[in-house]
Amino acid sequence: MATSSGYHRPRRPASETITYLRGLPLDIRQAHEEVTEFLLKSNGRAAPVDDDDDDFDSFPQTLAAAFSALDEVKGEIASLAGDEYGSQSIELLTQIAVPYSEIAARILLHACSGYYLHLATHRYGSHVLQSILELSMSPLSQQDLASQEEAPPSLRDYAQDEGSLPSLYDLIMGVVDELAPHSSDLVVHLCGSHVLRTLLCVLGGVNLVASHHHHDNYHKGLLDTTGAAALLRGRPKSKKKKKKKHNSADESSSALHTSGTMTITYLQNSRIDPTQFSSTLESFTHTLLGQDSEEPGELQQLACHASAGPLLMVLIRVLTYSSDSARKEWLEVEKNTAAGDKTTNHVDNTTIAAIADSRLGIMRSEPRFEKGSLAHMVVKQILCWKEGHQKQKHAGDVIYGLSGEPRGSRLLETILRLSPNEFYDELLECGDFLSPTSLQEYVAHDVSNFVVQTILTTVRSKEQAETILKIIEKVIASGLAIDPKKKRRGIVWRATELAAKYRVEQDAVLKAIRLGFLSVNASQDESVDQKVAEEETSNKKKKKQRKKASAVELKDCIPLLIDLRRDPVDDQKITIDAAGSRSVYHMLRFSPRLCQEVLQGIIQEMSVEDLVSIAKDGLGSRCIMDGILDGPVKTPIFAEAVKELRVKLSGHWTSLASDRVGHHSVKKLFKALPKIDDKAKLVEELVSGGNRLRGNAMGRSVMDACAVDQYRENRKDWRQKIVKTATNDKDFLAEAIPETSTEHTEVEEPKKAKRKRRRKKEDGSGEKPGKTPKTTAGITVDSIIDVLSTTTKS
Repeated sequence: MATSSGYHRPRRPASETITYLRGLPLDIRQAHEEVTEFLLKSNGRAAPVDDDDDDFDSFPQTLAAAFSALDEVKGEIASLAGDEYGSQSIELLTQIAVPYSEIAARILLHACSGYYLHLATHRYGSHVLQSILELSMSPLSQQDLASQEEAPPSLRDYAQDEGSLPSLYDLIMGVVDELAPHSSDLVVHLCGSHVLRTLLCVLGGVNLVASHHHHDNYHKGLLDTTGAAALLRGRPKSKKKKKKKHNSADESSSALHTSGTMTITYLQNSRIDPTQFSSTLESFTHTLLGQDSEEPGELQQLACHASAGPLLMVLIRVLTYSSDSARKEWLEVEKNTAAGDKTTNHVDNTTIAAIADSRLGIMRSEPRFEKGSLAHMVVKQILCWKEGHQKQKHAGDVIYGLSGEPRGSRLLETILRLSPNEFYDELLECGDFLSPTSLQEYVAHDVSNFVVQTILTTVRSKEQAETILKIIEKVIASGLAIDPKKKRRGIVWRATELAAKYRVEQDAVLKAIRLGFLSVNASQDESVDQKVAEEETSNKKKKKQRKKASAVELKDCIPLLIDLRRDPVDDQKITIDAAGSRSVYHMLRFSPRLCQEVLQGIIQEMSVEDLVSIAKDGLGSRCIMDGILDGPVKTPIFAEAVKELRVKLSGHWTSLASDRVGHHSVKKLFKALPKIDDKAKLVEELVSGGNRLRGNAMGRSVMDACAVDQYRENRKDWRQKIVKTATNDKDFLAEAIPETSTEHTEVEEPKKAKRKRRRKKEDGSGEKPGKTPKTTAGITVDSIIDVLSTTTKS
């Protein structure tokens, strides 16, 4: 063992031990299935089984094997963690044993004690240490299964003699004490910074999810058995990788909406109350940041470092989430969300916003740190922010510098997302983001334009949204955010999203988009006449600008925004512009009167083949098809568009109904069609392809949703079923009655009803003399069905 400045390195592991571990029949998925079944049996909630089934009553065999192996190699764990194959085996044991036994977690941590610094900076050992730290706080069982009679005797002895092993709290504190003196080196270390991230999450009582998808079920993260089969065979997993399909749309989508974001979740039923680590987290934070400086220096350089920058992002998030107010509020909301409570809408920092939607680039909301909190102190120290000063001396320069650096910009985006309203306003002012000239410069930069996109997604008030949109409209109208070669369409996407959210500047945004396309076309076809026109007076320029806006039709811009391109080898494969498609989706959330040209641009200006391909594409279906079918389909504009869509794609609905993605559009179209006759025409087409639909699960789900079999057997019963399903929808009945109107089933037009109410106020009577009033008092569902069946029966 070599010792140098507190650095301890374990000896090499024995080859026999590695061979023993790699020969064990361990499988993570099987282990968790066995334990789940055992726990259900113990709690009396398992399904009844035969008395002769002895395996069901036994202790989980895979877990027992993991406990035995852990007991066998507990003296060599630190050595094994530094070996390529030994580290795989130790991680496998950790993922099987630690979630169900605190004793197993304590054994692993105690075995690594004294070697934390070496493991934290080791390419294999760092992964082992992260797994042990993360899983040690997240139990999947209320009881420690190592204390069962079937567990190895030595593990049961640890359970009976609490003093034989340090407590889990003391072991975690030991990790902090050993790593804290070397934090200045670890923050810039590729492996050490990852260990510090995990340690911060443990102290804050949260979990850092690597993927942007939220995993509600913790088992999903544990059941990833990549490489487990190879371990069973005693050889390393194959290095061969599958050939990845090139999809520019998916790549740009992922790059855009995951930029500068990390998903933090609260640990449920943590083995240690996170409040016990509050003082430790605070002191560890001060150790990581170092001494506060009035001028930019080392900390600002760390913010732009490839390893230290993400670490500072995690630090700010952990401090924000670990506050008592945020924890109480968000745990309550997560509980309501899990129970299906959909009454929580985002209005302020006190409630959670919408559910994240990765296809649309909508991220879930996060709590915001309070003014004067530890997170606020960290942010001010990073930005060189001086409280109480009217004009910040260095903060503006720091914000400007961070916004143009890849890692620093993501840190700045994190600060913008988590800042309280008052501090957020000060950040915008200090960073000069509300100046047209500066904002144009930010958007033109390859990195800082993402900061502008984050600002557009984090605006806090309607007035603020209106101010920023008026500035952004000039950027869009200049063509900078429209030109596909400059890759700035994320600005258009976020601007339309903001306009739809706060219902402001919608007309102006659409006008700016038309001017932007015209500006791009003009720059491509520049001529001498255009150069002369640019030298005219400002009044003439304004008149020309108005003529330009009216000269470009919005419906012609929609296909250009979607930018559908087919693969030259396989024309069934398409790529679409992710930001442009999302822009179209949010434009369809504008006021219905503004959506007509957008709908025309999709349905009329795009070919049938393109629409079918979009309906079969994951991103295209979510943005374009759902944008139409999830809109206000009861309004005349959308109702007519839905009907036109059905007619245009006639002959293709059976193909879409049997497609993995396209069947969603078919079901939504059936629900959105305003008239029952239109629904019948859609089902008539599906009936002809019944054999094809029965061939896969997607087709069968469409047949169930549209009641295709019932339509084939008895159309009257089908109509009765469809109408009864919609009896709670007053708008549907109001539409169904006029279409089947008789002398006694007519319903007056809305305008007539309005005049009728006015006459009631004037003379107390709503009818003209000598005219029988129209009424629907005697109308029932059965009478509607009878009329529908007689008028459409053929």
